[in-house]
Amino acid sequence: MQDSGLIAICARMERSGLVAAECRALTGAVPDVDGIAACDRTDRIERAAFVHRGVRVITVAESFEELVEEVRVLGSDLDADGFRIDVHDPSGHASLTGIAMVTALADAIPFWPDLSAPRHRFVVVPTAGDRFVFGAVVAEADAGYRRHDSKPWTTSSSLDSRFARALVNLVPDARSILDPCCGAGSIVLEAAALGLDAYGTDWKVPLVGMTRENLTHFGYDGTVVQADSRTHSQRVDAVVTDVPYGHAIDSDEAAIRAIIEQCASMARQGVFVAPTDITAWLTSAGYTDVEVHTVMKRRGFTRWIHVARSTVT
Repeated sequence: MQDSGLIAICARMERSGLVAAECRALTGAVPDVDGIAACDRTDRIERAAFVHRGVRVITVAESFEELVEEVRVLGSDLDADGFRIDVHDPSGHASLTGIAMVTALADAIPFWPDLSAPRHRFVVVPTAGDRFVFGAVVAEADAGYRRHDSKPWTTSSSLDSRFARALVNLVPDARSILDPCCGAGSIVLEAAALGLDAYGTDWKVPLVGMTRENLTHFGYDGTVVQADSRTHSQRVDAVVTDVPYGHAIDSDEAAIRAIIEQCASMARQGVFVAPTDITAWLTSAGYTDVEVHTVMKRRGFTRWIHVARSTVT
């Protein structure tokens, strides 16, 4: 059975709503529990943190034997000289091992494989409905964020690079991004790495210096200033930030609310990370269409990610 279309292959979503949120922002579709999404586009996957690959579906079969036969019939039409085949089956839907599936499909393709430097890459995906998808990889995340884990400066509260990259990807149409509570600059680094106009502010002079040095270390452009984010103004497409908080967020409520209100006047889109649901604070500040995604961390700590649109600016 021939099929057409695109799918995205993501990391498993267990304990993290951020995976689904990033996939939808970049591809237009939400993945299932196996990390598969029938999507609208794959051109943004290169920048992704949790979306691994974009795949053009070649054929879908009701059994693995039927899949092998359909691939055999396609033959030279696959244009697959120097190919590699991978299997995505995190839930173990297939009764065969990954090696067995790859071997059978490779034998059905009339070209030489090349596992070390393939010119063509294919993926076979067993699904929960006992169907098998075979497709060609057309996009792949470059994982460029990983190099930022070795940035010169960090703090105990710094976001890891993959998490920060995913936050920036929640506003994929933004061309300019501000982190009004930038700390050592994890979010600013990711925005700059993607070629966006990256801005950061922090009221602590040492943290401003850390962010500047981190940007310089990787050769990125960015504007970072020491300022009070409750009053500082910088017009941008989106605000992306991990709001400052202590052990008891209630004690910081006035400061956080003031920052959020200022953010609503600067950008039409906002992404806010907090240790609890602050939807009511965002709504009060003039945000609407608030989406909330949770990421469960160790020892019961949960990060709450809020994506919203401002009605103020």
